[in-house]
Amino acid sequence: MSAVFCCPVCKDSPLLGNDDTFSCSRCDRQFPIINDRPLLCRIAARSDSSIDDFSPDLLKAAANVPAKTRRFLGRLRGDGETFFDYFFNVMFPQFSKKDPQWRFLAEKVSELEAMVPPTSKIIDIGAGECKYSALFSKADYHATDYVFSSEKHDFSCIDVVSDAQELPFASGYFDFALNLVVLEHVPDPWECVREMSRVLKPGGSAFALIPLVRPEHLAPFDFSRFTRFGIERMFNRAGMRITSLQPSNGSLWTSIYYLYSIALMTPLRRYGRRSWRGVIINRLWYVLLWPLVFYGRLTNRYYDSDFPMYYWVVAKKEG
Repeated sequence: MSAVFCCPVCKDSPLLGNDDTFSCSRCDRQFPIINDRPLLCRIAARSDSSIDDFSPDLLKAAANVPAKTRRFLGRLRGDGETFFDYFFNVMFPQFSKKDPQWRFLAEKVSELEAMVPPTSKIIDIGAGECKYSALFSKADYHATDYVFSSEKHDFSCIDVVSDAQELPFASGYFDFALNLVVLEHVPDPWECVREMSRVLKPGGSAFALIPLVRPEHLAPFDFSRFTRFGIERMFNRAGMRITSLQPSNGSLWTSIYYLYSIALMTPLRRYGRRSWRGVIINRLWYVLLWPLVFYGRLTNRYYDSDFPMYYWVVAKKEG
């Protein structure tokens, strides 16, 4: 895999590697290898052999990530088990099949299995725990993420630690790119989209799930939300033509879902999950709101979709 690495700062300058370091052939920056995982980002670069030159936070997080021992978490798909069922049974058991936005996401990612040929090179940007790698077991799958914390997330499947705004891969190397609920966590999302376009081959495709409405999360690494018009502008500026831009759900369901979630979860957070007061308030909200939730799920497709939780984007690189 080292043959595809390039300096994230110089762009397209080959990296020369040994057992513990990658070095740029142009700017002489050095990038460490920790637990067999390269840290190919500007903040980890050094110009001498002193480990004190590194970012302490990044080093600490990267050092706590064990060497890669597996491709994805959880059990393998069973014989005859569709990816749609695997999505809910293994990848995201906390999601309900009845919720329109999660059904939509499961259907869209399930389609990728047939769209990506086995011989393809695919980059998963912001791969996290590499849950979607189950779709691409026969493809040349590369996972990268910026390891900002290793305490709440298992990053052991990551191939390379990198900044999504400065990808350490050669231009035009990948056939496909994944960017699923990542852009809101990037300080400059336009740079991320531009880099995604750069590493794609001409005619290559990017698949992205981008939020319009979502509570703050993964603080303080949560920066943006996106309208369909902002999405179109970003991808067009990056030299990609959007072939599909679909909302995840109708507008009414977005309002119902967050009303329901906030009403039920706030008492438990405030008083504790074992507090009788929190449990009673939680149950009262459940009884009051359940008919509205049932109605929202049943009628989701009949309402306008200009206030969805997410947009699913498919874009093709021009050229």
